Amino acid sequence: MSSPSRDHLLGYLLEALEGDEQEQVEAELNHNPTLHSQMQRLARCLTQVGLRDQPEHFDPPAGLAERTCQFVAARAGQPVVTPAGTLTYQSIEPSRRFMWSDLVTMAAIFVAAASLFFPALSFSRFQAQIASCQNQLRLIGFGLQGYSDLQADHSFPGPELDGNRAAAGIVAPLLVSHQLADSRMFLCPASSVLRDVDGFRVPLPEEVDRAAGQELLALRRSMSGDYGFNMGYVDDNRLLLARNSQRINYALAADAPSNSQPRRASSNHLGRGQNLLYEDGRVQFMTLLPSSRLLDDPYHNRDGFVAAGVDRDDAVLGASADPPLPVAFISDGR
Repeated sequence: MSSPSRDHLLGYLLEALEGDEQEQVEAELNHNPTLHSQMQRLARCLTQVGLRDQPEHFDPPAGLAERTCQFVAARAGQPVVTPAGTLTYQSIEPSRRFMWSDLVTMAAIFVAAASLFFPALSFSRFQAQIASCQNQLRLIGFGLQGYSDLQADHSFPGPELDGNRAAAGIVAPLLVSHQLADSRMFLCPASSVLRDVDGFRVPLPEEVDRAAGQELLALRRSMSGDYGFNMGYVDDNRLLLARNSQRINYALAADAPSNSQPRRASSNHLGRGQNLLYEDGRVQFMTLLPSSRLLDDPYHNRDGFVAAGVDRDDAVLGASADPPLPVAFISDGR
């Protein structure tokens, strides 16, 4: 096995791996501190959503065995002596031939059951993708908090005012270069973008610095995967990065915004909404932006621009290639 993936770590924590795979993951954890740290963060996430809880034990209803025996006895056949003198059993219920009406009835039942089952299955899959995306953002949130702890001013990673790093997506390379995240964490399971998941890799900041022309444009468009990140704010003509104050409604990351959606909402999750990661580590799925629960539009600043915030409390999330300076005004369609 190469370096264990996030799926292998999940399988290890849930004890769902084969014996040899379990041993290989343990061996890798013993000499890879970074992988061990990722495993601990993943374990905390599993604990939060209750996946490691032991199932409750329920006793069978009283009298279940007796009622079962009575049911079997009632359904048993009656003894009959044949002309040859042998003993056999004849069913109490008379036999009947299979009719076309039975087939029609069965087909109607199947259609009715399918009309209930398949929408429920689709909704369940949709909810599972939302939950998986939220776990991805929580892991990214751990990385952002770890990065801020390393900074003297407790600032989060963000774009620069100009140069190759003047794009919101530079957050992902910075987290990866500090070993606070891996490339797979930046892929949403309900992304609208067709990607080679196994081949996706977040570039290092040095690779972004060396790139030019079309190569630089390509890196900027894809380097943060399926998520958008905080672009900081402008103060006295200076671009400043957000500082960690554990604010409850200040957005740090989310499903990436899309220019093809109304109000630049994300096209992930079939365009039905987006997960937002806040500074206090909370992740929330929002269907309408802005809403009564979140008055601050996370994809535009207060002047209506796709750009850095106008003050320290104006959180603006940009897609991977979005620069921090204003480039376009987005109308709300009214």
